[in-house]
Amino acid sequence: MLICNLTKDRDLADWPADKLLSLYKDQNGIEKNFGFLKDPVIVNSIFLKKPHLIEVLRLILLISLLIWRLMKRSMRRHVASAGPITGWKHKPTKKPTAFMMTIKFLHVLVVSSGNHRQLAKLMTQVQLEYLKALNVEPEVFTSP
Repeated sequence: MLICNLTKDRDLADWPADKLLSLYKDQNGIEKNFGFLKDPVIVNSIFLKKPHLIEVLRLILLISLLIWRLMKRSMRRHVASAGPITGWKHKPTKKPTAFMMTIKFLHVLVVSSGNHRQLAKLMTQVQLEYLKALNVEPEVFTSP
């Protein structure tokens, strides 16, 4: 027997027990994504009194997580069709993550002067590989 909070017979018909159980088991993946919120460094550095500010922060975090997951999905789809890309320690990977990608771009520096923007140094092949996996052109850093 599986217990859930669906109350109407119509709702229960749409959710057979095996489907509900599968959704329940998938929550672990969702919890992992919110793990950073439980990190004392993050939690201890945020103090908001006003409810509307807490609501705004919650919305920003949810949108950030959505973007994070979409980046991962885009890269994994690319890898499925084009093959592995460079992962940790310059080894090929079939499971790139958004965190892995952000680390690859840590040292990208954009220099601006007036309306002109340019990169301080050329992008590496690995960075270009990740941009291709994300279906993003390198000009994203220099075009306003």
